[in-house]
Amino acid sequence: MRGAATTPDKSGNAAPPIDFFSFVQAPSRDDSRWQTPSAGKHPGAVWTSVLALRKMSARRTIPHARDGGRLARERARSPQLNRRDAITVFGAAALQPLLNHRVSAAISRERSSGEIKAGVTPTDFSFPYGDVRRYGMSVAASPSDNAAALQRCLNASAGSTVVTIPGADAAYRVSGRITAPSGTSIALGAGATLQWVASEPGGSALLGSPSRPGIEVVGGDFRLSGNGKLAGPSPGVYVANEIGILCVGKSAAAMLSGFAIAEGVELSGWGSRGLALQFVNDVQVSGITVRNCGYAGMHFLSCRHGRIHSNTVGEIGPGTSGNAYGISCTHDSRSYAADPNAVGNGRNAANPFCTDFDVAFNTVHDIPVWVGVDFHGAYDCHARGNRVFNCRHGVLLQGSSGDATGFGGENNEVINNAATTRQMNGEPTTVTAVPRLGISVNGGERVRHRAVVVRANTIDGFGDSHNTSFSLQHSYTSAVEISGNRVTDWRGYGCYSLYSEGIVSDNEFGAVADSTNAACIFVAIGGELKILRNRHVVNGGRAALYGLYINSPSDAPYVIEGNDFRAVSRQPFASHNGAPLSAAQIVGGRPR
Repeated sequence: MRGAATTPDKSGNAAPPIDFFSFVQAPSRDDSRWQTPSAGKHPGAVWTSVLALRKMSARRTIPHARDGGRLARERARSPQLNRRDAITVFGAAALQPLLNHRVSAAISRERSSGEIKAGVTPTDFSFPYGDVRRYGMSVAASPSDNAAALQRCLNASAGSTVVTIPGADAAYRVSGRITAPSGTSIALGAGATLQWVASEPGGSALLGSPSRPGIEVVGGDFRLSGNGKLAGPSPGVYVANEIGILCVGKSAAAMLSGFAIAEGVELSGWGSRGLALQFVNDVQVSGITVRNCGYAGMHFLSCRHGRIHSNTVGEIGPGTSGNAYGISCTHDSRSYAADPNAVGNGRNAANPFCTDFDVAFNTVHDIPVWVGVDFHGAYDCHARGNRVFNCRHGVLLQGSSGDATGFGGENNEVINNAATTRQMNGEPTTVTAVPRLGISVNGGERVRHRAVVVRANTIDGFGDSHNTSFSLQHSYTSAVEISGNRVTDWRGYGCYSLYSEGIVSDNEFGAVADSTNAACIFVAIGGELKILRNRHVVNGGRAALYGLYINSPSDAPYVIEGNDFRAVSRQPFASHNGAPLSAAQIVGGRPR
């Protein structure tokens, strides 16, 4: 045996070795002495060191072929302890107090520099730094005590240690407002739930009103991840400015920077918004779920450089003032028209539109009050690959509202989205109100929406027979591209245009749900458009009355080429009151 001396038997052969490590009291891995209240089995410093000593001794006692077994024969001739073995044994005994001290230190951790700086004294030193239980948080504690414990943990850990909230067989009840300092990183254990039993006013003002946040992020570089939940106290009802996570920077010129939530986090049951950010730069929200909130799932105001990817947002309502949102990129529109930069360069306004936000691959569902994906004005933004179910409106990337109604953004895209009024399970919509807009990219009368692309989207079930809403809509736009979209089960006008300049091409309009007043493309007035290669494909379904309908005879001629509207039931190319287009309305005198 390695690390052992040997004695000869009567035959002169080496007797079974004596294991001198039996004198060193090294407990087994399952020994209760290695247990801690939180960590379970702990291999410990002693076990590691004893194994190391065994290996050291083994390296000194294994005979080598090149010595002809000399070392073994020498030990066989002497019943005495090998000097080096004795040193090993007594050295291990001498190390024992030091090793025990290391185990004790591992079990009982001293105050960290972060705890000292924050003036925080843990309530249970046996838990690791950053573990909320170190500061008194438990499923048995009161909501106020848990809130205080979580706050101590965040204060002590910010900028240095990840805050860990382990999963438990019950929720950690919390109340009131928790603040997350700069550099906060929180990891939710699988199944961990923070359940707010009440919210309180006292958070930063949002849109001029006090907020009631669960967690308010008051510094940059915030991170939250893990398969856990932040549950609010108000599922299914509207409570003004009650927000799961709130982060508000000082201004557009002094933004907070760095905000990320990812990896399975769920926000639910908040009376207003699950997540609300204003004046924040570098935003990443991916792979989370937001549901059952009163007004909006995610709300971004005057934020820059956002990546909102692969999230699920749904069951938003009842809303307020007829509005509710899944994912919304917007701004504070109050007094916007009076801002000196509003017309010349809105990017420099005090409350600008969101800039460089990529809202992609999200699933938004069940918002019958209003809209799935929304931009109230935007610069350099993208809505890509999103799926929208059972919302009154699908994707609205258009001008703003309120005092900013007349203003649009620029350089935006709506690409490869699928919006349907049906539910996720394929059942008919629960939306009863009209109008119903599929995709709209309207601009404003004072500032048009410039350089906007709507391409390769599928729009199903939108529009109405009174022609007050449409599957595709673009008003007050310039350099617009509406191309390669597919419209199915639609009503009214498949694509509606008003005071727009650009191209409408290669769109397919399927069978209509109701042919009343239906036209595939309706140009109201003031257009400067190329209308190319669009088609109406019925496949045995109900046909629209009109293909292309240009309502204003006084408009300049339109370029009309390669369209196929032969499937319509009344007039492929119509003018005011349904009459055939005149030669004066078409470049070249007739459709080609």
